[in-house]
Amino acid sequence: MTGKIKNERKKKKQQNILFRILFLLALAVFLYAAVRLILYGITYWKGSHEYKGLQKYVREQPKDESSTEENGEFTVDFSGLKELNPDCIGWIRFENIDISYPIMQGEDNEYYLKHTFEGQAVTAASIFMDANNHADFSDQNTFIYGHNMKDKTMFGKLNNYKDEEFYKENPYFYIYTPDYTYRYDIFSCYLARVDNEVDFYTQFASDEQFQEFLDGVKAQSAYDTGVEVTPEDKVITLMTCNKAGYDYRFLVHAVQTEAVPNGDVAPAEENAGTESEAE
Repeated sequence: MTGKIKNERKKKKQQNILFRILFLLALAVFLYAAVRLILYGITYWKGSHEYKGLQKYVREQPKDESSTEENGEFTVDFSGLKELNPDCIGWIRFENIDISYPIMQGEDNEYYLKHTFEGQAVTAASIFMDANNHADFSDQNTFIYGHNMKDKTMFGKLNNYKDEEFYKENPYFYIYTPDYTYRYDIFSCYLARVDNEVDFYTQFASDEQFQEFLDGVKAQSAYDTGVEVTPEDKVITLMTCNKAGYDYRFLVHAVQTEAVPNGDVAPAEENAGTESEAE
């Protein structure tokens, strides 16, 4: 009888030890997850806080009700921005979907994939131009990259263009540079595989090759926008990641339809010969 009691006590002691070990393991997992979540939240906050601070370098004059213009005057203090970071080459702005950020360009495509305007290594990173493009947006196809953030900042709302109704409400956007304001009309939106290299070309050997590219991206569009594009036009491709996985990117192609220097509205083709290439 005494031996039986001893065995039961021993068994109970072992169970208590096992319970404590499991409790400590569960506590460790909980604390690890909590710390990761807090750090994740901090990185989101840092990026959001920084870009909110940069909004002081832009100014929007509300539209005059008597004006025939589609939007009010929007100006960017590029002198102030370039004093902070000379890699700032432009500003991208959608009127109604909270995309309004500086555009960066580095010596490669790695730095601004992981760093903000101010150089912080946080998740938001930057909206940035492909390192192989000219900074004056003079290439046939200019790539602009941005992260698909879960809080819908940066290019987090770009994937909404899979919905045609969203496109109809937001069919264009603006690019601001120190010398020009460009309007771009969206003509194609779709999910692309990263191994389909043609979708990611920035340079073309001939107008015929560029036309093949344009025909290809229009054919892949989730819907027909009705926007015409020719090899004489300049195109921007906005790119972000997608929840479909690492092998996919969501692309939004848009054509330059206006180039406005010094406040004077002019068609893009009239200004094509006056734009200077970036060195």
